[in-house]
Amino acid sequence: MRGGWCAGLLAAMVLFGPSTSHAAAEKVDCSQISLEFPPASKADWSECYVYHYSEGAEEANAEVETLIADIGTHVVHLTSVEAGRNTYLYKEPVSTKMTAYDELEDMVTGSTEPSFERFQIIRFRATIWKAPADCIGFVKYGGGAITQAGSNNGAHNYVAGYDCWRNGTPDRVQIEATLDDIDD
Repeated sequence: MRGGWCAGLLAAMVLFGPSTSHAAAEKVDCSQISLEFPPASKADWSECYVYHYSEGAEEANAEVETLIADIGTHVVHLTSVEAGRNTYLYKEPVSTKMTAYDELEDMVTGSTEPSFERFQIIRFRATIWKAPADCIGFVKYGGGAITQAGSNNGAHNYVAGYDCWRNGTPDRVQIEATLDDIDD
């Protein structure tokens, strides 16, 4: 394994607090997860993980899926989190989400990109697996519940990740193609 896969899982779990009782992440065949990224079928290397987080039967819980694919010219890492009943996730800026991926070293934040559909997007440079790369980071929140008083309890799910290109900066068409291919 090339490392860093659990960062997305840990980032999701930090939202619930330190008093956790949960099982470890399980490496699975990518066909076993609901998170889909069709270009991963052409990957030189890919791995998928599932993780169930629970603080107890009636407490906070979530299902987390992670997909990592090295597609030759670029590396895509996706994390999908689906909160359980009466559990909500904090909405954090995309720049905060990117700091949780420990395989991204020497990150230099660039500029924000205009949103695509409901994705928040940021450009940055980083070193991934000892190679420099031009990257985009993204997050899309969904399913926030509105209380009777009109306040938002946070998101019920999200998909976050990055797409790092080894040889050149991705243009807007490439960014939109990556985001369009994500099916959570």
